[in-house]
Amino acid sequence: MTILRAIVDTPSILDRIDPRVRVLCLAVGSLWAAAMTRPLPLLVAVGLALLLAVLVRVPWSVLLGRLVPLNGFMVIVLATLPFSTPGDPWISIGAGPGAWIATTQGIEHAVRIALSGNLLVILMTALIASLEPAVLAQALVGLRLPEKLVRILMFAIRYVDVLQATRVRIGRAMRARGHVRGFDAHTWRSTAHVVVALLGHSVERAQRIEQAMRCRGWRGRFPPGSRFRPTARDGLFVSLFVVVLGCLTILF
Repeated sequence: MTILRAIVDTPSILDRIDPRVRVLCLAVGSLWAAAMTRPLPLLVAVGLALLLAVLVRVPWSVLLGRLVPLNGFMVIVLATLPFSTPGDPWISIGAGPGAWIATTQGIEHAVRIALSGNLLVILMTALIASLEPAVLAQALVGLRLPEKLVRILMFAIRYVDVLQATRVRIGRAMRARGHVRGFDAHTWRSTAHVVVALLGHSVERAQRIEQAMRCRGWRGRFPPGSRFRPTARDGLFVSLFVVVLGCLTILF
């Protein structure tokens, strides 16, 4: 199952960095992007994030596979937000009371949203995509995140492919029996039956998983301790990351 493996399995310079440090850097970068109100620092940060993605050898197919859908949505934001944000008029489409007026503040806001979204996706891909889900879960537990949330994340990662395979099997069985999808009542009723079947399958599988885990000694908590040990390399990486964000904030 592909989802159980790291999205990026190419060796990189980040492999020796503590996963907890990488998650913390992603969190710091997210907060910085949310707080930044000027487009220029965000634009430079996107360029530096792309450089980091190149250094960690993220395949362009993986990066584009995430950026293209995001920017498809951002096109809508860039096309509509300038006309719905009050401020100084920049361009007007039409005349009279019904004219559409794009404001400078609206364009700036839309550009900030687009740059922030791209920055976060690139940073997440560069910092987290090479981590296996089990390692990511250990890092989140090591950062003292609520274990229930981490368990939900891990079970979602582990069994989403199982549910997808079940849905595919049901779909093949329906097509073998002559089902043809359309925009009609029969299709909606059949879709509802599929959803109910998937929910029932999920509950049944969850019960079997719980019984199997209890037979193996599971008591509702992750094993204590962590195999991660902070090093001077981790401190240097965090310091460099924070210094770069600070320089972007001050210089641009």
